[in-house]
Parts: sequence; structure tokens; C-alpha cells
Amino acid sequence: MFRRLLVSSTIALSLVAASACSVSAPGGNNSAPKEKEPDPEPVVSVVSEAAPGEKLQLSVDKGEFVSVELTDDDHKEIPVDAGTFETTSASADPSDPATDSASDPATDNADSDEDADDSAEAGGNIGANSQDSENSEDEAAEETDQPEDTSATDEPADDATDESSDDPSADPDSSDDPSADPDSTDDPQDGAQGGAADNNPKGTSWESNFTLAGSSSYTWKATTVSPDGKTHESTGTVDTPEPNGEGARMRTLLDDDMKVGVGAPIIFNFAHKIPKEYRPGIESRLSVEVTDKDDKPRKVEGSWAWLPDDDGHSRIHYRPKEFWPEHSKIHVDAPVKDVPFSDDTFGAKDMTLDFEIDREQITVADAKKHRLTVKRSGKTVMDFPASLGAARSPSYNGMHIVMSKSRNYTMKSERWSYSTPVTHAVRIHNNGEFIHAAPWSVGSQGRANVSHGCVNLSTANATEYFNSALFGDPVEVTGSRVSLTTSSGDIKDWVYTWEEWQKMSSIKK
Repeated sequence: MFRRLLVSSTIALSLVAASACSVSAPGGNNSAPKEKEPDPEPVVSVVSEAAPGEKLQLSVDKGEFVSVELTDDDHKEIPVDAGTFETTSASADPSDPATDSASDPATDNADSDEDADDSAEAGGNIGANSQDSENSEDEAAEETDQPEDTSATDEPADDATDESSDDPSADPDSSDDPSADPDSTDDPQDGAQGGAADNNPKGTSWESNFTLAGSSSYTWKATTVSPDGKTHESTGTVDTPEPNGEGARMRTLLDDDMKVGVGAPIIFNFAHKIPKEYRPGIESRLSVEVTDKDDKPRKVEGSWAWLPDDDGHSRIHYRPKEFWPEHSKIHVDAPVKDVPFSDDTFGAKDMTLDFEIDREQITVADAKKHRLTVKRSGKTVMDFPASLGAARSPSYNGMHIVMSKSRNYTMKSERWSYSTPVTHAVRIHNNGEFIHAAPWSVGSQGRANVSHGCVNLSTANATEYFNSALFGDPVEVTGSRVSLTTSSGDIKDWVYTWEEWQKMSSIKK
């Protein structure tokens, strides 16, 4: 009996324990909830085959772009191309400002007077028209007269048989060689081209700001965001084939290791006209670096500008906002090999250029005071009596630069019917203005203006100035009744205001 009760109790306890272990949680299922699977990673693809002269296009599926960087693997000195974005997906919110298409910084802002006829010639001597036209100083003045025609005031000039606008043979020869651009100075093109990236979605389509070179390899890196808000990184490479057409040269007027004045522009001339749509692709590859004599970087703001075409030849110049700091070293890179110049031409070779900015020497020729003064590094080193242009043939107010010099030169003028040999002639503009020795006008120097537009000095004073002058030295003429315009001469870089100059860049700032 006792044994039977014990067995029964044991069975009862087992049932209670089993019952306790099988109690269900509310809902009848105690399994853990499954985590939500992450959204698939966005897929970036190249829209079309990369070709020379075309822009690279990327698209993204299952997400949006946050940023893209395109680099030229062969030329790391070229700034990163950050491109522009556009929303093409119906899922994107077109009202979101972050998805709007950015403006294209490669918009051409070239001067409206692009086809104006100036006097530069590709591959010519420094500061001299390589066509070596025989226009007299006075004839050139006729071509560049202001609204008030200088020939209209027919006041007789004193008898003085001086200057002409014939091009003197420039001392420094032109160089086929080096050059190139946008700087490690403070050039607006420095850094990523297209703007800094942020963390906001910008769209599902991306296009580079600048066209691709031929025979080149590029790497793109994209940051994308999926609908769940997670960011992803992807990268890829594209290779471009050889460009079609014929190789063309880009020439510079400066030589390697040349020493120049603080107003010297960097000049590249092309053998033919560069269509506007090809200019941003060329300009975006140009860079300028400025260092001091100890090779420490100097921050100098500057910009490239496409000056009006000259006789079917395009040209691009670079100048700083203010004059170059004296005793600087300038390094220019122009990796333009296989870069399309037009539908059927492309850059024949890469170029580099290294030159130096010498001492600061700034000259002022005052038509009212009849004097020429020269300051070197801020200190007056010359102060000479001078005679400038007479009333009917005035000199032109404005900032000129030394373009070339010749120890012996013949001034010719058909308008004034003279041919006069002179010595120590320093050309300061292609409208015929020189600073030169004029022993016949010594009696008027310091008292009256009797020349046909040049600055007359005594032989001794002209010799001293001649020996000091370098290409690019600024020469400012003041006190005259007429002024230089941007339509006169081929090196008129300092006649433009800084705002006007920047607008002539093909890359929208």
C-alpha cells in the first residue's frame, strides 16, 4: 500500500513539472523576431564609352550619389574633377534642392570681342608681333584711337623725328617648349574642380565638368547612399583611345630659366583657332605653382584668360591679380598631349615651363611733369627728364610692360614720313610706344612733349634704363589725354580690370 502511494506521488510530481515546462508565452510563439535585411548596395555604372573630347557620365541604381571624384592617373597634378549631378530617378524627390543639377563650371565666358583683330602671332618673339608688320608708331595710334581720335586735335607737334611702331627684334626668342598652368598658388582652379562634397544625396546621374583626354587612364571614386541611409564606396577605371585627327603645338613666349619682371604674363599661343567648347578641357589641365627663392610655396591669386583671337590664332594668358612677388620661382604644367583642341586636332606634346621673377622694377612716365622715374623694390633709382607724345600724337595712359628691346633700331612712320635710326629702344606696347634715346629732343626733355608718342630720353639716360629693363617690367604712362584700351596691342593684360580678366576664363568660377 505504501509503495503504491509513493509511485502515485512521483507520477503526479512529474506531471506538474512537465506542465510547468510547457507553459507558452502570450501569443503562442516565443521565437525571437527576425532583423530587417539591409537595402541592397547601390550599383554605379558608366553610362557610355569614354572618348576623347567627351565628358564621363556615371549613373547609380538603388541609391543616390553623395560625391564623385575623377582623377587622371597619368597626371596627378591635375585637380580632381568633382563633376555635376542630376536626378533622373522617379524615386528621387525633385523638390529637394540637394538633388538639383549643379551649374557647369566649364561654361565658356570668353570675351564677346573674341574675334577682334589684335597683333599677337603664335610662336612669335617675346612682346613682338611675329608677323613683323612695319606699322609705324603713329599708324598704330590711329588703329587704337580712343573715342576722341588723337588725330582730330591737329595741333602741330614740335619738330622731332623719332619713333615708329615697327616691331623691334625682341631680345628673348620665343620657345616652343614649356608651359602650363593652374596653380598650387591661389588660382581659382586649385583643388577639386566642381565644389566640395557634403553628405547630402545629390542625384542618380553624374557628369564630369571637363572633357577627357585621349590615350589616358582615369579613376573614379563614388560615395553613394542607399534608401536606408547607409553610405557606400565604389570605384572604377576607364581608359580612353587615341584621339582622331592631327597633333598641334601650343607655344609659349617664355624660355626656361628666363628672368622676367613682375608684370610678365604667361602666354600660350595656338596655331589655329580653338573652338569655345574645347577651351575648358584645355584650361582645366593648366597649373601654376609659385615658390620663393628657398622653394617655399607662395600664395598668389591668378587666373587664365582667353584673349580675343588674333588673325585666326587663339591664345590663353595667365596673370596674377596683382604683380608677381619679386624673387619668385614659377613652375607651369601643361599636360595637353592628346587633349582635343578641335574636332580634328589635339595636343601634340605635354609642356612644362620654369622661369623666375626678378627684382620689382616699376617705371612711371608722366606726360604732365615731363619725367620718367624708376623704382626698384620700392626705392627710386632713376629720375630723368623726358619728352612724351605731342598734342597731336599723344602717348597713351595706362599700364604697359616691357616687351622687347633693341640696342639699334630704325623708327619708321609713313604717316609722318620719317625713317630715323635710334639707339637703346625699349618697346612697351605694340601700338608703337618705346622708351628710347632721342638726342635731338634733349632741349625739350623735362619741359615739353614733342615726340610722336614715345618716351624720349637723353642717350646716357636711355642707356641706363635700357640696361636695367627686363621683359615684363611694368611701365605706367600718366598725364596724357588718351588711354590704352583692351583693343590695342597684343600684350594688354594689365589694361583689363581683375573682374574683366576673370570673365575671360572658359571655366565658370
